[in-house]
Amino acid sequence: MEGRTLVYYGVSDLVLVFILFPILLMVVGGFMPETELRSNPGERLWFVHGPTTAYYQYILLSPFGFGFPSNDPYVTEAGFPFLSILNVQYFLPSLLNSVVVAAAVAVLNLLLASLAAFAFTRTNFRGRTGLFIFVLVSRLLPPVVLAIPYFILIQSLGLLNNLGAVILIDTVLTLPFSIWYLVLYLRTIPVEMEEASLVDGASLMQTFWHITLRISGSGLLAITLFSFLLSYNEFLFARFLLGRPEFTTVPVYVGSLATSLVVYWAIIHAVLALTILPMAVLVLFFKKYINITELAGAIKR
Repeated sequence: MEGRTLVYYGVSDLVLVFILFPILLMVVGGFMPETELRSNPGERLWFVHGPTTAYYQYILLSPFGFGFPSNDPYVTEAGFPFLSILNVQYFLPSLLNSVVVAAAVAVLNLLLASLAAFAFTRTNFRGRTGLFIFVLVSRLLPPVVLAIPYFILIQSLGLLNNLGAVILIDTVLTLPFSIWYLVLYLRTIPVEMEEASLVDGASLMQTFWHITLRISGSGLLAITLFSFLLSYNEFLFARFLLGRPEFTTVPVYVGSLATSLVVYWAIIHAVLALTILPMAVLVLFFKKYINITELAGAIKR
């Protein structure tokens, strides 16, 4: 048994290193001078001149007039004008747009999925099974198949270059999974408390609001985090529905950096590190409120 345990922990550590090492390298790269970041292995030690926060300062403060650090040797070698290709001034608006979209989608998932799951698990109506299967099957379609129909629909509604269009589509894409998972979660919760509430004279909605929601906190937080993270990283629909730079979301902005004619690696590393910051903060904040055992039990059932 001890040998199996060692193998288990060894494999787990390797997987963890494989996952976290690129993130660590990304964060470190944002503090390295560009000339050192571009050096070949063995040519130069990293941080010969020490870490620098100039790239983070430039990204965060350039909209307020902060200039690019003139002491960076790579600027002298490659020339300063190409930095305008990066459009660094659009990063903060893009980050704000992504947070707004993700937060709106998370709230809509929380509201609509909880109501739908309550109806599927606590009420009996004609066509319940067929409707639930339709919800699940709708999630099996690849999003790219729906790209053109959604574009035509959004264009006919006059919602192009509008964050509301991305919020609407991301909600449609994430809602089936949220409903499915919350249905499984609610099936693991005994109905006696809700039945007692109905016997005491509470209405169905009062029971839902005061009883069901309060005893299903972990499940609700799980679908909130899922829908937030998925919509925060959504690229396809944000790319062709939001054409104006001021409505760009973070995935589209990062994609524009990757396709620039000249790549400035230090700035890209810093941008990527700042991009994951809202998601990391959200997960760390809600982690203590989520009961992993309950979530695993819902999936197993």
